[in-house]
Amino acid sequence: MKKILKYKLTIAFGIMLMISTSCNDFLDVNTDPNNPVAVSEPLLLTGVIVNFSYEVLGGYPVRVTNTWAQQTAYNAVLPHYGVYDVDENDVNNTWTFFSYTDVMQNAKILAEQATENELYDYSAIAKIIWAWNMSIITDLFGNVPFTEALDFDNFPQPRYDSQETVYTGIQALLDEAIADIDRTDGSATFVVGSDDFVYGGDMAKWRKLANVLKARFHMRLTYAPGKTASAQADLALAALAQGFTDNTDNAMYAYQNSPGAENPWFQYAIDGKWNTSTQVSASYVELLTNLDDPRLFAHARYADSAFIGHPNGAPADIDVSAIGEYYSAADAPLQWFNFAEAKFLEAEAQMIKGDRPAAQAAYQAGMQASFDELSAEIATKAANPVDTSGLSSDIAAYITAQETLDASDQVAYSQIMVQKYIANFLMFETYNDWRRTGYPALNVAQNAILAGMTEPARRFPYPSAELNYNSSNVNAEGIPIGNSAVTGRVWWNSTPDACILCN
Repeated sequence: MKKILKYKLTIAFGIMLMISTSCNDFLDVNTDPNNPVAVSEPLLLTGVIVNFSYEVLGGYPVRVTNTWAQQTAYNAVLPHYGVYDVDENDVNNTWTFFSYTDVMQNAKILAEQATENELYDYSAIAKIIWAWNMSIITDLFGNVPFTEALDFDNFPQPRYDSQETVYTGIQALLDEAIADIDRTDGSATFVVGSDDFVYGGDMAKWRKLANVLKARFHMRLTYAPGKTASAQADLALAALAQGFTDNTDNAMYAYQNSPGAENPWFQYAIDGKWNTSTQVSASYVELLTNLDDPRLFAHARYADSAFIGHPNGAPADIDVSAIGEYYSAADAPLQWFNFAEAKFLEAEAQMIKGDRPAAQAAYQAGMQASFDELSAEIATKAANPVDTSGLSSDIAAYITAQETLDASDQVAYSQIMVQKYIANFLMFETYNDWRRTGYPALNVAQNAILAGMTEPARRFPYPSAELNYNSSNVNAEGIPIGNSAVTGRVWWNSTPDACILCN
């Protein structure tokens, strides 16, 4: 079933391409109208954005790791990925079809074609998505093909680059994207507009997105071997100064309430096209309830007139809260990156630098941004007469209670990371932050597939396609085949005690 929607998207995109090329050239006997060899930049851009949003940011990588980060739980018959039952076959689509092919290969084609045609805004967006998708692949798998990955001369046996090399390349792609946006020359053949389903062609916002991504990736390496947390924080702060300024900069993909165009969380957790097993975790409900956090009204739906989470790894249950409508309605936008995260990145960087007043200000701004986005949804859902949860909907009281960072650096750091965890509900970054800092503290899911696990899974196994067709390169990485691979660590997470503020 994982491939069905992929085929739908590919077929639909193919039909668009055929329509765009066949009409004018139908009578050209030297051209096969059913096999176009050139695709316009607007059509390429649409395909890249659609696939990246559905297959990656709203797809299997996020559904699995969000369950491992315990905002959600997989409420189904055991075993399943919620108890870390993930092997090389389970991750093959993510690597082989979705990320390297549907997103990055097409992003590379778009970037090169747009550059040749002097359509630099198109090449910029392609490079941003290419870099972002590459970060997700390396964050999940560690060392991966990068410099040779999309070169057909090396197919199907590209060499593996170190994760440090990959991150250098990711930053270079984002720098190139920013430079492309800043160019004042170029062709006026196409102007990015309605083919951009995120910002509608607003390149100033794409520039800001590239910068906050740079900041995110600099902070990713704060505790990586050979890196200095303070230096990474400086790099992040410099990028953030060119990034988001308020919630109007938030990157979101707008879905529609029509067959095949619905929000991916709706399709995978609510509608039942695939199943309805992804629900809210008991530990997440407990966290927000203990904090008396009104965002639970937006993050979860009522189950039996209350918020009820499913214990991660527990046997299947009936009365469990589904993901909130703000995130899982058919036409709910999928959040890509929000202003709140930018402020929490700033708060963390300032804590690392030892500037507590700046950290305090950014921390408060991050919380406020999260609530500004959700306030209307909280008010609507809190007014529902079936509510018997006892949860307060007083946002001002919550912010007052939480807004002061503790005098202890370690406690203050945990406050920043926990608030970021909540603000980034259902995002891949929650898993990366937990691996990087240990916040929030998570227990191993019940009924874990591997005996003796002392912490949740920390990586994906390498996919079956690599084991079958690129065996010499993948075997050299020394990662075991099967479920046991999930207990390993990627390079930037390989030194457990590197974060002095985390212990």
